[in-house]
Amino acid sequence: MSDNSEIDLRVALIDSDYYTEKAIHAYLAWDRRTRALTDYSSLQDFWSALEDVEVTAYPDAIILDVNNVGERGDIRQSIRRFADKLPHATLVCLAHIDDLDLFYAAAAGGARAFLHKDDVRYHIASAVCLASQLPKDKFLYSPKMGEARRMLNHRRASSPLVVKLPEPVQYPGLSKRVRQTIELYAIEGMPATLIANEMRLAKSTVQSYIKAAYKALDISADQHDDNFLADLPQRERAFMKLTALQDPRH
Repeated sequence: MSDNSEIDLRVALIDSDYYTEKAIHAYLAWDRRTRALTDYSSLQDFWSALEDVEVTAYPDAIILDVNNVGERGDIRQSIRRFADKLPHATLVCLAHIDDLDLFYAAAAGGARAFLHKDDVRYHIASAVCLASQLPKDKFLYSPKMGEARRMLNHRRASSPLVVKLPEPVQYPGLSKRVRQTIELYAIEGMPATLIANEMRLAKSTVQSYIKAAYKALDISADQHDDNFLADLPQRERAFMKLTALQDPRH
């Protein structure tokens, strides 16, 4: 698997849920490994837009909300079309229900991952990066899709080999309140004043929590010993660490 610093993915998002779409776009935009391209509310919009795009500008990865594609037969046809038209793109399917037929269609059709929205949340960029780096005979799934994964193994004992989405990286030094503070600050992008209002704290307390979080995350203003995070400001380094997934190789 390549080092994080080598990952640079252009990602297109197809999701009819406006608020989910905006949240995912923001998480992709904040992550230095993913570049959020245009968002599309339907497959029709995506394919229409692709007609005016040079092949060299095609997305490297596509996130598709499969629950809004249509009937089960439609998703099978759509996934086959992705495999035919964009064979080098990583297709990541998102769903809000554990649907065996959709899961099987994605695995059989060439998608690289099938993830439950509740499982990925702000780890979506890390999940897409992981899916793009997996060997082509492996298929990534998240915990809430566990039953579909077991049924897939029963129905199709050979390829693709399913791989469970790793757990988020844990930082024991972060207390609940400190973690809540740094997530609002580094992930949601809220300023200290608004965080203070949200959490009913003094602004000085919020600032002290942010400093404590940086210490727990092993982030200092003059730290430049990590090739991937070296040039990022503290706030972005905190975002990258909080949204990271554990290394699946360990």
